[in-house]
Amino acid sequence: MSASTEELIAINSLLIEREAEFARVHSIEAQISELLGAEYPFDPPEVIVPSTIKKKPTKAKRAAKVAPLKIRRLAEGEVAYRFTWIDKGQTVTNELTDLKAVNELIHDALPGMKLLKVETLDFDSSIVETLHKVE
Repeated sequence: MSASTEELIAINSLLIEREAEFARVHSIEAQISELLGAEYPFDPPEVIVPSTIKKKPTKAKRAAKVAPLKIRRLAEGEVAYRFTWIDKGQTVTNELTDLKAVNELIHDALPGMKLLKVETLDFDSSIVETLHKVE
């Protein structure tokens, strides 16, 4: 769950207000007990306070480890990489020659981008080898 800065500020101010009210109730209960000279048996609130709900701990399911995609350097006769991916519902193809740029594209992809295929190309832009393909 992600929240905007404004929402986080509103949530924090409400939590501070909640804490102040709990402190006020505690102070009033302490004053009543002091007047009586003994602990007064206060009934729990009729409303269920979320902080009193005990949840059973759930075991986190481990996600299957996916090895990060590692692209090899261009071999002899290969001059570029061709990437095909989906970005915001559209299929995009791009050709790169720099391995550093290739790795940045793969490992720092923008949200919504899904890599479909990585191929190596020769001087005629013909496919030499497919390095990665999503089935």
